Amino acid sequence: MEKRKRTNELLLKSREPFIKNEEKEELVRKLELAEKELAYQKRKIEKRAAELVIANKELIFLIEEKENRAAELVIVNKELSNQNEEKEKRASELVIANNELAFQNEEKEKRAAELLITNEKYRVTNEYLNDLYMYSNTPIIVWNSKYEITRFNKAFEIITGRNEKEVLGKSLKILFPSSKKKDSLELIKESRTGERLEIDEIEIVHTDGSVRILQWNSANIMSSDGKTIISTIAQCQDITQRKRAEEEIRKLNETLEQKVIERTKQLEEVNTELESYSYSVSHDLRAPLRHIVGFIELLIKNNLAQLDETGIHYLNIISLSAIEMGNMIDALLNFSRLGKTKIQRKKFNSRDMVNKALNTFQVELTGRDVEIIIGKLPDAIGDEYLINQVWINLISNALKYSRKKEKAVIEIGGKRVNNETIFQIKDNGVGFDMNYADNLFGVFQRLHKARDFEGIGIGLANVNRIVMKHDGKCWAESEVDKGATFYFSLPVNQ
Repeated sequence: MEKRKRTNELLLKSREPFIKNEEKEELVRKLELAEKELAYQKRKIEKRAAELVIANKELIFLIEEKENRAAELVIVNKELSNQNEEKEKRASELVIANNELAFQNEEKEKRAAELLITNEKYRVTNEYLNDLYMYSNTPIIVWNSKYEITRFNKAFEIITGRNEKEVLGKSLKILFPSSKKKDSLELIKESRTGERLEIDEIEIVHTDGSVRILQWNSANIMSSDGKTIISTIAQCQDITQRKRAEEEIRKLNETLEQKVIERTKQLEEVNTELESYSYSVSHDLRAPLRHIVGFIELLIKNNLAQLDETGIHYLNIISLSAIEMGNMIDALLNFSRLGKTKIQRKKFNSRDMVNKALNTFQVELTGRDVEIIIGKLPDAIGDEYLINQVWINLISNALKYSRKKEKAVIEIGGKRVNNETIFQIKDNGVGFDMNYADNLFGVFQRLHKARDFEGIGIGLANVNRIVMKHDGKCWAESEVDKGATFYFSLPVNQ
């Protein structure tokens, strides 16, 4: 537009009559230049127009592209919207999941804290158990299914002279003497298969060559399924000293048994000789005693006038002493015969036996106030004749030593205790001092003066000998002036 305006101005000036020729030429030249400029501008405009056409086409293409892109963006936006909805939904789910995870994390942290405490307890317990295992005074060893050593405590180290590191992974055979390796391993295999849990003895060799004898107790350690044996643990007891002592005792017993046999034979020979001697002496003494008693009676009968009162008294004492000696000889003979008597064992009624024995004391009971209380009396097994003699002696003692009581009370009873029958007879007589109880059942042993109570001290010795022949025993309990209780026992199973 500026160019057109300029061209119009030049045309107007060229029409002016007063314009000089030079100016006209100048104007023409300028006009030409302007035309050239216009042509150039026109070409340029045409070129620009062509470019604009191309640009318009490109714009149209871009607009189409934009529209396509917009359509795609609409679709994408829809997808994004759907995705956003899914994301929001997923986000809400994630919030719930996060809350759940937070709760689970709290639980896990709580559980972790508990596990830490538990693990610490387990650690302390494991350390304690390991120390208990390693430093136990009992030798303990563990081996696997190949009979290779996996654990070996200090006590085993002391017995073998080997340390744990030296034996780990090695066969159990290294522990056994050369001559016992196979047999010892076979015994251990039997313990693994359950054929035996306790192995009586296995010899273990020390590095210094000495041999110890151990008693093994083993147990299998199973897998979680309870079917597979993982390893075997055994604790051992050193019985070397015991086995040596047993061997020494066995040898001593053999020697002692032989000595006992020899000594028994000697004692039997001595006892036979003593019994023969006692019997012979007793018989030989009877004749002189009869002579003494007979000649004293003749002396008193034929020479009474020549004797004063003192002499007669002396002769009476000699006669009584001789008679007492005769009684003692008879008692000694009876006592000696008991040793030779064979026991005829059978079951008997104890109550009938006691009643029968009491009937022999009717004379002694006459004129006396005596209460006899008979309690429970179990049946027993033994020689009826000999046990009857026991009751007669014990009842006689009870009656004799309660004689000074205004009213004598005698209690008789018995009871079954475990594998024996125990009988007792209790009186309320003079009793005795328990300090001298050991003398009660000896021959000619008396705890009371002869002038107070008659007797020669052989009755309780006979009781004790009869009861001992029945494999029983006798004992007594008493207090002075408070009576006495005598007991004797007979085995139930004879």
